[in-house]
Amino acid sequence: MNTRHAQLILTIVREGSFTAAAKALFITQPTLSQTVRQIETQLGEPIFVRGKAPLTLTPAGELYTQAARRMLQIETQLSEAISLLHGKAQGVLRLGFTLVRSDELLPQVLQGFYAVYPDVRLEVTEATAAQLEQLLIRGELDTALLSTERELPQLCYRQIASEEIVLLAGRRSALAQRIPSGSTVGLREAAGECFILPREGTSMCRRFDELLASSGVAPKISMRCDNIETAKRVCAACDHVMLSPFISLLCDSASMQKLAHYHLSQEAFLPPLYLAYPKDQTPAPYAEALYTQLTNRFRAMTAYRE
Repeated sequence: MNTRHAQLILTIVREGSFTAAAKALFITQPTLSQTVRQIETQLGEPIFVRGKAPLTLTPAGELYTQAARRMLQIETQLSEAISLLHGKAQGVLRLGFTLVRSDELLPQVLQGFYAVYPDVRLEVTEATAAQLEQLLIRGELDTALLSTERELPQLCYRQIASEEIVLLAGRRSALAQRIPSGSTVGLREAAGECFILPREGTSMCRRFDELLASSGVAPKISMRCDNIETAKRVCAACDHVMLSPFISLLCDSASMQKLAHYHLSQEAFLPPLYLAYPKDQTPAPYAEALYTQLTNRFRAMTAYRE
């Protein structure tokens, strides 16, 4: 196996077909097919199951792609280590975020990050926590920021913070007219309001449902929406209420002006926020720096708890 062959096979896997991979690699499909046959001859086993859609790897192909990803990671780490010998960090950090988190957190820390590492390029992928974990396991991401209730054995999880859940309300809602923003309330205070909740089946929705059930509240649901930014805007425009991680409000000064917020009288936290990465991979120095900056920023923004 060489670097060119590894990149070629991984491109086919990523694109999902020989046709799409040939376009991405700027070569003809016959040339690509011929090169794959040469690789398979050297390997002594087929890498792809022929005549089956969608494109499927053979058991030998699974082993080959795992080795290819490890080889490219080692090559990248070597290049990064050499650049550090010359006192200049260069490289690419493939970073995963759950939906909304990139919008909330990257603007908070990247100015300071680039001041120290101006020659490091970020490649950001947004997906669900489960999808990000699989991308990490397959070697397609270096690290990811995610909330999870369980830890996979193939990954390391380093906690950044725990997140308080707060109740948000439109400024003209009955709740906001009755109780000053910033107060501590029980969820029963919002029993007559229209709620915006996440889509059913998500981990955030399950946690919110637990809180509502323990408070004896059967909410009137006006909308289900997984995009917290959209939910906040609708909440403000329609004077409805919603449960939200407090950090989502603290990172959004416009919403802070349009929404009242309330701390809950019962303990209300989401699963911890982690920086996750593969166990067989040592994070680059700039990944460690980003972890430290995110942790410090979270602590500064949640100092009200102290």
